[in-house]
Amino acid sequence: MLWGVVVAVLTGGFIAAMGPINAALSERVGAWGMVSLVHLVGLLTAALGLLLFAVRGRPITGGPVSRYLLWSAAALLAAALVWLLVGGSLKTAPPYGLVGGVLGVLVVVGTVAAIQRLGVFTALTLVVSSQLVTALLIDGFGWFGQAVVPVTPLRLVGLLSVLIGVALVLRG
Repeated sequence: MLWGVVVAVLTGGFIAAMGPINAALSERVGAWGMVSLVHLVGLLTAALGLLLFAVRGRPITGGPVSRYLLWSAAALLAAALVWLLVGGSLKTAPPYGLVGGVLGVLVVVGTVAAIQRLGVFTALTLVVSSQLVTALLIDGFGWFGQAVVPVTPLRLVGLLSVLIGVALVLRG
């Protein structure tokens, strides 16, 4: 159970960070450039994960997964090429800008792993509450180029009420 809790909490943090990271990249390369780059990095991350953690006895070549990866890679590379041809450039992108694609893959894998260990309700309760805690920190400190939004007592009371709900879910 502890491993499921840790994975769910990390996943929520990744979700909260992914939005402002992708927004910062989008400001520099445009929305469609961001979408193409984030998904391309996500595809490469997923392919690496598939190669590193492939389940024994299940071939990763010649089946529907490899065909899907091949077509996805071709489509994303084409989108990235079009973006570059219309003047896209990574020169102005923030150094953390491409992390959104990696986080997207970790969110999908983490959500599945947490649900398998904790059940849907408990896992998603932890994911959402962790997402809110992380979002409050991102706002409060202005991380990832976001404007600082003060952490007010009322916001803290709201967050505390959510965390009390999490404690009830974990006990029940």
